[in-house]
Amino acid sequence: MASEDRGGILPLETLSLRAVPLTTHNIAWSPDAELAIASDDCVYLYLPEFPSKGTSATPNSLADLDTRRQYHEIGLRFPVVELRRPVLNRPLFDEVKQEFPDFEPDFGSGQSVVANVGNSLNHVVAIEWSPGGLGRMKRSVLGVLTGSGALTIYCEGISSVVGGVKIKGRNIRTIGSWVAPWSVGGNMLLPRAKGHDSPYSREYVTSFSWARDLDRNGSLLAYMNDEDEIAILVVQSKHASSGEDNDSGKWRVEEVARFSGEGPHGKGDPSDPDYSPTGSSFALKWSPWLQRPGSRTAILSYVTRNHVGFRQVTIKGGWYDMKTPEIEVQPVDCTGICLHLAPDAFVVWEDLIWTKGSSKECRGIIATPFAVESFNVGFDTTAAPETTAKHSTLDCNSTYPPQEMADQNFNPITGLVIHPPDISKTTDSPYFSLTRLSATPTNTDWYQTNLPLPPNPEDTSAKPQLIFQISEILEATQPFSLAYRHHNQGGSAASGSDAEGSEDEENEEEEEDPEDEDDEDFDYDSEEEGEEGNATLVQELNDPLDGMEKVHVNRIRIWGMSSTPGGGVTAIFITVNNAIKPERHTFAGLRCKVLFGRSTNIVDEAFLSTRKLSTEARAFEWMYGGGPRVPGVAQPNEVPAEASSKHQKLRDTLRPVAEKQVCVFCGAALTVLGNVSKCTKGHVFENCAASGLPILAPGVSNTCGICGSKCLKPDDLVAMAGDTAASAARQISSELCGGCGGKFLSQ
Repeated sequence: MASEDRGGILPLETLSLRAVPLTTHNIAWSPDAELAIASDDCVYLYLPEFPSKGTSATPNSLADLDTRRQYHEIGLRFPVVELRRPVLNRPLFDEVKQEFPDFEPDFGSGQSVVANVGNSLNHVVAIEWSPGGLGRMKRSVLGVLTGSGALTIYCEGISSVVGGVKIKGRNIRTIGSWVAPWSVGGNMLLPRAKGHDSPYSREYVTSFSWARDLDRNGSLLAYMNDEDEIAILVVQSKHASSGEDNDSGKWRVEEVARFSGEGPHGKGDPSDPDYSPTGSSFALKWSPWLQRPGSRTAILSYVTRNHVGFRQVTIKGGWYDMKTPEIEVQPVDCTGICLHLAPDAFVVWEDLIWTKGSSKECRGIIATPFAVESFNVGFDTTAAPETTAKHSTLDCNSTYPPQEMADQNFNPITGLVIHPPDISKTTDSPYFSLTRLSATPTNTDWYQTNLPLPPNPEDTSAKPQLIFQISEILEATQPFSLAYRHHNQGGSAASGSDAEGSEDEENEEEEEDPEDEDDEDFDYDSEEEGEEGNATLVQELNDPLDGMEKVHVNRIRIWGMSSTPGGGVTAIFITVNNAIKPERHTFAGLRCKVLFGRSTNIVDEAFLSTRKLSTEARAFEWMYGGGPRVPGVAQPNEVPAEASSKHQKLRDTLRPVAEKQVCVFCGAALTVLGNVSKCTKGHVFENCAASGLPILAPGVSNTCGICGSKCLKPDDLVAMAGDTAASAARQISSELCGGCGGKFLSQ
């Protein structure tokens, strides 16, 4: 990604956390660069750290910023396995004036043998961020699917902590007020839109996906149940500027469409010798939206038994706030692809619509998940009858893997990122990078990419830094006799013997119960060995055979891979395991890390300019991914070009009001000096970044979470300036900063 006078890029630091991952695809970046990581029964949230006032006097480049890590030390970890009561969704029925269904709470749901008798175990299955705008301050909300078959939405509620919290003298967002406004699946029922009738039932949700950004306070959400039915929801929200603590806002959620996603092959018979399970928790994915006069269209892909179907969804006419739009779902698939699929196959779309002649097409990658298959789908096409008609997998040769895959190492793909394309040239398939589940010293397929090779094959910048970090962990070795010394004696090798994990596990040992100090699993030598044992150890280390015979001590599991909205930074979630001895699979027994690396793909500036990235996303790319500098970030005096004329006109309108303001302490007249106003006795007040008026009292302004500027709340501005500012107040956002366009910390 190109950069303008960036003055160096800030380093990317590894995150260490204690978790027990039970599923893949468990790391996701929001449109504002917030990072969510799924564990067995909880979710970790990390908020990006941006420069703020007080970081540097005049930070003209990244080198001047006193910022050492991309995420705050404080993260939120909250459990998500709670089974919600049906009454949680009652406000949704009240919003559309429908009667709340009377269902007795029950732990069973769906049609599968395990689910319909009540699932005693619950864990995180999948997570995905919504487009921006659904949450408070136009932020995203997080969807979490758990093993009970329930999909719960989490968002930031109102917090009594004004302006966030302070860490090291700077304000950051508080993330302790996250709440669940609604849920679907299990006992949780949702309203049906007018004209759409489907019976209520206890569903077991198996997969879900948010539609891409629609540039409004609403979005579409699709989910699939264990009966292979796909439902489409219209999700809208409105958030008040004030309210009680943990208020989740006003929501309107309705089911507007439902169709069968069984595919042409059916579910199959488990007693069939050729039967194999092919279900996926990541079966749904939306394409980009195609804008047309009076409508917009997207294609929803769904994965079923040895088949990937593509269904076209259209939003017709306008979409007004908190009103149900007209949604049209094509009665049949626009196309379909038959191929052999294993469990947890998934689809990733390229974020671009290509024009080929008079047709519009979109491309993507299907992960089977052992191999990748590229595809392209045209809008307004009709699938061939032989593709959609019911047929056997023997008819389309999808019963078994292709012959060329017979000798392939079946290491499943757990993360795939499609890189931003170069719109000046056309390639047969999108550029992508992928990671596979198992990474050991003996396999080399755990990372793959089809990006063009650099001119110099030995150039280390051809791969993200995280790839070299994993390689260093895998290459760690120990002398053979030392590695198996205690293992052969009935004990185990030292947990901290490998170079990479020694520091982490030493910290874990310090926190253990003193009663466990004599446990042989954590000591090189017991106290009984004494000097004799030390002498034996020295003799073994000096053994000349050790210089020739060494063993690798680490193996790695790669659980997920994700990239930032701008594509400049990639993150993967890994666990480091001991290859010599079995380890305890508990929060203290696994070494979990999130590694970061910059993308080696050079993003076309023409393509980047078409992406509607938030200020937070652009600031993160500038600081850590090598993107262009963001006006207004770390330089509050600089206003974005698209907003400069608007803000200047607003300031000119309110100039008479600003000249009449007096100091609230001494009554002296105020003089505007840049971003502050000062009286003759030295009292200083910060000016509103949008209107230029001085902020004379606490609690009347909002603080930007990026640049740290303050903006008067519209209601307080009207109260301060009277009728003169009534029309001007409508131009001031209660959610976005007037200086850089970033989102406020809290209301």
